[in-house]
Amino acid sequence: MRKKKGGSDGSRAVKPKRREWVFLLGPLIAALLALGGYHLFSNELEVTFHHLYSPKAAGRENIRVVVLSDLHSREFGPGNRELVEQITALKPDLIAVAGDMVNADDDNLDVILTLCSQLTEIAPVYYSPGNHESNLIYEKGSPIESMLLEQGVHVLINRAEEVTINRTPLLIGGLTTSTEGYEAYGAAFFEEYEKSGAFKLLIAHYPSLYYEYLADGHIDLGICGHYHGGQIRIPVAGGVYHGDTGFFPKYSGGMYQLPNSTIFVSRGMGGHNGLPRINNRPELAVIDINGRQETNVL
Repeated sequence: MRKKKGGSDGSRAVKPKRREWVFLLGPLIAALLALGGYHLFSNELEVTFHHLYSPKAAGRENIRVVVLSDLHSREFGPGNRELVEQITALKPDLIAVAGDMVNADDDNLDVILTLCSQLTEIAPVYYSPGNHESNLIYEKGSPIESMLLEQGVHVLINRAEEVTINRTPLLIGGLTTSTEGYEAYGAAFFEEYEKSGAFKLLIAHYPSLYYEYLADGHIDLGICGHYHGGQIRIPVAGGVYHGDTGFFPKYSGGMYQLPNSTIFVSRGMGGHNGLPRINNRPELAVIDINGRQETNVL
């Protein structure tokens, strides 16, 4: 007696047709593509954490620095409420602002002034202008510097201030010139600044200063912005392009160890050229400084 193919009841097994597999896989593939696209083009704020060991730091107590750069008058929620809430929750000891928080063609400065008025209630704010603020100040005669000072912001234009945080003396400086004007406007300040034995935190908008003039300088922590993370970021390769440097800027985002310095380059938080940020979410950076060579940052 011949056995019937199929199930125990003699029914024939039916294989799924190819179109049915496509029907099943289609939504899954679409979901994965959507998720990938969301990740690549997401403009949600990303908080990144970094640790810097320094023998100048007093013991194991953190000095927490929150870094903002290149906001370009953008708002995260009405009045930048979401941004302020994030910073409040991070409990910084100081807030370092690396410039270009406004646009050079802004007539209304309410966004940055409202933000700074809230930030100064969280922690001391040290602000070194970028090229957009410099354009407003020197080309258009804007009172932005005095308006920031009225909000309680420490505006650092080629000068430095001493402060002690968690028993560690710091000299926080702001170097506002670009490479083109460094010798005329920044060299004398930096020569004197570098002599200090305190922990030197230097806010300088342009990473290109470290390509040449500051490459061998002795800075405990340099903080920069300007390159917007290279606009498009490729894993391993980093940022793709900036108009000042062309393709693949040397320091496009993250921590870099130089011969005598450590620098951090922020990917920034906004933009002004209308180009999308790809695989390059707006960055709110946290740097914990202490005397521990290994740490688990929370």
